[in-house]
Amino acid sequence: MRALLVFASAITLACSGSDTSAIGGDAGSDTSTSNTCPLSKNTTVVSTNAGCALLARDATSCQSARQAAGLTGFWLAFSCRVSLSADATNVTVKADSQPDYASNYFNGTSCYTASSGTPNPNHLAPQAITMIVPKTPTDATANQTLGVVGVAANGVAIFDNQAAPNDDIYLEVATFDACQGHPTPTSLYHYHTEPYALTYDDSRFVGVLRDGYPVYGRRDGDGTVPALDVSGGHTSATPDSATPIYHYHVNQQTSTNPKSSGQSAWFITTGNYHGQPGGCLGCN
Repeated sequence: MRALLVFASAITLACSGSDTSAIGGDAGSDTSTSNTCPLSKNTTVVSTNAGCALLARDATSCQSARQAAGLTGFWLAFSCRVSLSADATNVTVKADSQPDYASNYFNGTSCYTASSGTPNPNHLAPQAITMIVPKTPTDATANQTLGVVGVAANGVAIFDNQAAPNDDIYLEVATFDACQGHPTPTSLYHYHTEPYALTYDDSRFVGVLRDGYPVYGRRDGDGTVPALDVSGGHTSATPDSATPIYHYHVNQQTSTNPKSSGQSAWFITTGNYHGQPGGCLGCN
């Protein structure tokens, strides 16, 4: 997390879904079942790992609209809670960065669950992220900066592998909830490391970064852990593309910081884009 942790004011959440005005949006706000987080609509449990349920997401209700917009491959793996639209050159991704599972970072709603680990003092709240990514990425390595560097398949923001200035990201891991997310002081829930509700030591789709390249779990589709470049990616076939494409992988990094030296974690990024990132609103 990029900013110093401060106590956030109490927020009453409605657990509403993301914007549905663009192609492929689905709020998923069915509240007919009490004591169930409405954001988990259209998810099913695949397995449970480290206390977090790995979820499959049913995106069939928005698939035809996305295909009609010319979206294929990994774009069809995004939850319908994520709003996608496209033109000839860019894809617009809109998300509220709320997880589609319960977390101790929800505040006083049916999406709340008891604390685990050592949570930070913040609560999460709906965001308004609009990420513009190139439909055809171009190779132009760039450093990642503060805030949102991508969006996960469930609409949660992806941050890079760095903590706030003077903080240690390896020590911040203790503040992550069971599914590896936590919020900023501005209530923006996000991932730095392998998000267990999307992937756990496998080849599942994780999300897309602002340069338009997709992210997958630790492994390639054949089950091997690939050798990666400085940006944390390589070119090969993926579960969504039989034609080899450049893509990122969740990758293991080890701390050289004095207070956490030797500790390791599986980060989503290395802190570098392989391509030129597009614009992003609500991303700081």
